[in-house]
Amino acid sequence: MASSSTILSQTLQSITVTKIDELAKLRNNFEQTKASILRDAEEARDPRQRVLTLYDGVNRLDEKLRPELTNVKRWLEQAQYDPTVPPETLEKFEATLRSRLDIGSRRLHLANLYSRLLTEWIGSPDTGDADATTPQDDDASESFEMVQTIQKERLEQLRQKFAKVVFEPLNTDEDEINRYLSSLFTSDDDKSNLKSLRQSVHGTGKMMLEQKEFLDRQSMKWCIKALLKNELLNDEKKGTLREFLKDEAVMDEIRDVLNMRFRNLKNWSWSLGEEGMPVVPRQSLNGKWRVMMDDDVLHALLTHWIGTRWAVVLKRDLETFFHRSVGWNHGCQLPEDRSKLESYYLSPYLFPKGDRNVEAERCDLYKKHFFLAPLPSKLFEEAGGYDDDDDDVPKSDADKLSPKDIKQLLLRTLATEVLVNRSLDGEVAVIQSDFQWFATGIAHNSIFAILRFIGYQEEWISFFRKALEPPLNMLTGEPVQTRKRGLPMAHIFEKFIGEVVLFFMDLAVNREAEMLLYRFHDDLWLAGKPARCAKAWQSMAKFARVMGLEFNKNKTGSVYLVDGKAKDPEITKVLPEGSVSMNFLVLDPTSGQWVINQDHVQEHINQLQKQLLESKSVLQWIKTWNSCIGRFFSYTFGEPANCFGRPHLDKTLQTHKDMQAFLFNGENGNGNTVTEHLRSMISSRFSVSDIPDAFLFVNETLGGLNLRNPFVPLFLVRNYLLVDPAARMAKFHDMEREEYVREKKQFESMTAHERWRRYRDVFPKDEEEADSLPPGYKRDDSRVSRRLKWEDAQEFWTFKEYTEWRESSSGLLYRAYRELMARPTKQDIVVSDAVAEAWKQLEHANPALVPFSTEAEPEDIDSEAMWTIQYHADELFEKCGGLDVLDTSLLPLGVLKALKSRKVTWQMVL
Repeated sequence: MASSSTILSQTLQSITVTKIDELAKLRNNFEQTKASILRDAEEARDPRQRVLTLYDGVNRLDEKLRPELTNVKRWLEQAQYDPTVPPETLEKFEATLRSRLDIGSRRLHLANLYSRLLTEWIGSPDTGDADATTPQDDDASESFEMVQTIQKERLEQLRQKFAKVVFEPLNTDEDEINRYLSSLFTSDDDKSNLKSLRQSVHGTGKMMLEQKEFLDRQSMKWCIKALLKNELLNDEKKGTLREFLKDEAVMDEIRDVLNMRFRNLKNWSWSLGEEGMPVVPRQSLNGKWRVMMDDDVLHALLTHWIGTRWAVVLKRDLETFFHRSVGWNHGCQLPEDRSKLESYYLSPYLFPKGDRNVEAERCDLYKKHFFLAPLPSKLFEEAGGYDDDDDDVPKSDADKLSPKDIKQLLLRTLATEVLVNRSLDGEVAVIQSDFQWFATGIAHNSIFAILRFIGYQEEWISFFRKALEPPLNMLTGEPVQTRKRGLPMAHIFEKFIGEVVLFFMDLAVNREAEMLLYRFHDDLWLAGKPARCAKAWQSMAKFARVMGLEFNKNKTGSVYLVDGKAKDPEITKVLPEGSVSMNFLVLDPTSGQWVINQDHVQEHINQLQKQLLESKSVLQWIKTWNSCIGRFFSYTFGEPANCFGRPHLDKTLQTHKDMQAFLFNGENGNGNTVTEHLRSMISSRFSVSDIPDAFLFVNETLGGLNLRNPFVPLFLVRNYLLVDPAARMAKFHDMEREEYVREKKQFESMTAHERWRRYRDVFPKDEEEADSLPPGYKRDDSRVSRRLKWEDAQEFWTFKEYTEWRESSSGLLYRAYRELMARPTKQDIVVSDAVAEAWKQLEHANPALVPFSTEAEPEDIDSEAMWTIQYHADELFEKCGGLDVLDTSLLPLGVLKALKSRKVTWQMVL
């Protein structure tokens, strides 16, 4: 049976061939007519008649005339009688009209080339990706076989490691887990919140078990579409799901079966027989290999909906717990006694010193983007992915960030925290870690202990135990074995159970160290005061020990920065060893700057060079380039932000320059630039020359190949970045000192009567109490109600007292923090009058051709696209007669869209 990709390729070829045939006819007719016009022009009796023949011929070909040409015929009539019209004017008209005919030929020539490029892409092996490779020479073949051998050996090692982990149970102590979890809920408020959480979970479990129709038609369709988007099922089973969507009757039958199974959930089992569930290594788009269980379609549908229902409920309940918890909002609001002191000492126009503050901003960003981030917030919302390629966030979820965007936000947060904490305290620490084989190897005892602790009934515990312990077939000839550890990779159970388990580590860190643990799945980050980071790390280590988890030493490290003093040896002793890095950036332990790891870059450029060489077609080559250079490398150096500043962006530009110098060195068939290399490829394959740069770079909707230029998006923002991020904090300190002086002066200018009235308003009973507490404020004791004696209320705060709670009250610091976190606004290119006018004409003729950004409003033109158009405008006008390279109606753009929808996989050796 032919594969779906082969059938698709045949269909695409048929569509493309049809359009190419039509284009060939159009091109032949045009060239014949053009030749006839030129012959007639040569036979004209005088220059004026020759120009008139050319003009009529251009009109006959329905070529779009520029506004300045529409009057040519009338001027020719004038030239018949008016001796003041010089011959040079007629020569100019003739050259322009001949140019218009040449432009028509060139546009059809480029349309023909485009179609041939599409045909090549469709007909090449593994259309749409640069994965499948067939070496062309002996040396390459030997190299390829060596890589394949290494890959096979590493995959076998991966499979063996998986088997060693999942089939041996890890027996953690449920009593110890219960004692540990209970220790996190000590106050009356905490115990009350825990009780509410348990009641909600228990009630939801009871309600779900009593449902007669657990899965309706809408939820069935949604589950199918959700499973089509993730990596749980293989291509064959995804094809089965697509067939389900085409037949309502079949879906209804399947839904009935699944509801029957759910109603008998108590007796649910895998029913896989002696063959068990196959286990296979599978590669994701980022090149990583994972050992996956090859799940049954019906089991996958039922468990996906069960997991989604529970994920939504638990996110709602745990978010409620978060909002009610005083500890998690530590510092977001001033304690009452500090608030009263600020009301007394500070002028009314300044108090409160800001509706927003840094601590509140931290809490809000954490709640919105990091707390239980992978879990859906509502039904029919998909769980968040982990890889940077998992970026299909629905437009309806405007506030939901993609995995790539969450990681970029995290990176900006870490960079900003380093700047702010060093500036305020002269020290900062950053810790990075994750768990070794967390999803694969987490102890089932720990999972079930936590589920019991938060209120799950035993009926649900029994179901989850069976669901997490299928009989697995490693496909090695060994007997089928029952899984005893871990969660199914890429399954909703991995998301919601994993998040519930790690929620208690988030809680422990917050309770014991008063810190926010920035966590994305099991990637763990801390940034802030070194003493608190050390305490938080100890809390995390205790959690890991109780739950039977191990930190991944290869991804664990810390940076401890101090300015003008020695490091605390007790803190140094606690912090984990190792470097701190994200993507291609490493936090320098001396300077505190995020620097590009050039060795890591070189590894990926070497791999990109191989994948480009293995591309079987020009358009496949461009797609690989765009995916890697235009997309992957666009964020792995850190997206431009004020916390990195302009110097970091300049280093990114230099790195891009160095990468292209390596890829295009003029040797072994490479050009000296990407444009020279592509022209050479096209010329050697299609015997075509004189290819405009614009044809390579402009958007497909304008008839170009849309080759991404990685420099353009960086230059769009470069001038709007802070030149020196540290200078922004220095500016804050200057402004804070000025504010203090102003406030002190204002306080001291008050009369005794004015001061007394404010004192009485703020502390209405203090004048009656003899045992008034002395001045001074203990920062860490926010529960004691402070009062200020009248005799002690005559002196304004010292600067140290004034700034003690700046992170919870200073509007100046809040604005500095926000500015450092901000990404720069794009500085659009200045559009010339000629381009603006041509753009309007193009938009009026066919609005569908306008290359709008997918994120912009319809009236906004994408900044990067307009930069490219303006840069190539002269060439476009000269060689193509306008801003569009060719008539895109002649191209099978639907075919191009179908081909581009397939993503490129990094082929990094394990």
